[in-house]
Amino acid sequence: MNKILFIAFIMVGLMACNDNQINDSTTKEAQVSGRITAVESIAVPEKLIAYLYNESKADYDKIDIEVAPDGSFTSTLPVDRTMSISIYGDYGVQLLTSPGDSIFITTDARFENVTYNGKGGDVNTALTAYKDNNPTEKLLESEEILSPQDYALLLDSIFTEVQSYNKNFLANHDQQVLQDYVKSEEAFLVPAKKLAYALYSPQGAVALKDSTFTITFNNLPKYKKEYDLNTNNPAMVANYLGYVWEVDALENTTESREEAFMNHLLLLENNDYLKKKILQSKVMNMLEDNKITFYENYRNKIDQVFNGTPIYTTVSKKYDDVKKLLNNPEIPADAELLTFKSEDATQFIDEIIENANGKVIYIDNWATWCGPCKSEFKNASPKLHEKFKDDVEFVYLCHQSKEAGYVPSIAKFKIAGKHYFLTEDQSRPIFKQINLEGFPTYTIINKNGEIVLSDYIHRPSYAKTSEILTGLINEEI
Repeated sequence: MNKILFIAFIMVGLMACNDNQINDSTTKEAQVSGRITAVESIAVPEKLIAYLYNESKADYDKIDIEVAPDGSFTSTLPVDRTMSISIYGDYGVQLLTSPGDSIFITTDARFENVTYNGKGGDVNTALTAYKDNNPTEKLLESEEILSPQDYALLLDSIFTEVQSYNKNFLANHDQQVLQDYVKSEEAFLVPAKKLAYALYSPQGAVALKDSTFTITFNNLPKYKKEYDLNTNNPAMVANYLGYVWEVDALENTTESREEAFMNHLLLLENNDYLKKKILQSKVMNMLEDNKITFYENYRNKIDQVFNGTPIYTTVSKKYDDVKKLLNNPEIPADAELLTFKSEDATQFIDEIIENANGKVIYIDNWATWCGPCKSEFKNASPKLHEKFKDDVEFVYLCHQSKEAGYVPSIAKFKIAGKHYFLTEDQSRPIFKQINLEGFPTYTIINKNGEIVLSDYIHRPSYAKTSEILTGLINEEI
């Protein structure tokens, strides 16, 4: 599977709300095992990471799965309900997993030729075939930039094909988990794809001003609790529909973004489950970015929506934790908050190189709102820093962020190293110098002050990052 798409699938399902869809089985775990073989230039990974949604935290748990030199691996995962989970090395797969499953995976290191056996294997074999032949992929294959009207027409025609395709598929697969998966993806296909177009297409801003395009967002299907499998289309709607509401406020009304969000949300009648999911995404994303005003301004309404659900306690605790962090951010002793001496931002990289005194340099370009950035901060960044702290200069450049969330983020994740906060004007020259296209971007500079690479791939959790740093330290590369 394409690496970037796989990461996107993980992130789009980050927020989900499940009131009571817990499997009645006393078994609250599933076993996933298998064997990976090297392919072409792709070696067997040293470990895999399983991403499982945790109801009590309203966030994903990341579970490391060690891979033996012969490519074999096994792990018992805490699966307390049927859900879509992700297993990821450098490449990966999504699995539909239920309590009591024992799935054996055989795959190459690209995860392109995957077979499934064991209990639950038949479900995932059928799911793979379903995805491989789904006509929706026609949208993804097109490189042509379509107008909103043409995109909507293409989407309508593909939706008709998908309905027919789904009907035939479900006629031959009566497993309930597949029925729920296919029906949930079909129900939210059109709004999810339109949201993706609005977010990522160059014509997205135009589309959001076109009432014939956005009418879909005013006539959403009812969200059923059995749809809550962490599948892609429903999660896309839950996570990003609020963005459309907020843009509409800026374009057409005098409402603030927050007012527009809440007013639209409370108008979602007879769709309470979707209402909870959308609000959970909004609130938790704000709190994760150390922003508390939205929750404080609308606390009574928010608590009413979440009343009687597990997320009520989770959100309240999250708010208390963030409030405490903002009031007293304690940065680690080995973290330095610095400012550049030069007033010319084009000289900042040179200044970093000069201050490194001939060391290899690892620059982490991040933002306080960036989920993948913070995911690396939780475990991988501290491990990399501890391994190379004597031989590598670790520098963190915070871009496109509010300064109020900068120091609390460093305190929260206990990020050791040299830290700089950059204004928008200061960031622009660095974007060009290191080819920074998004966040996170990791830049490695050798002892001679030469940029060796600058990309997303060489993150702290990527095994080859350590190999490159070791090679540069020993001047072998």
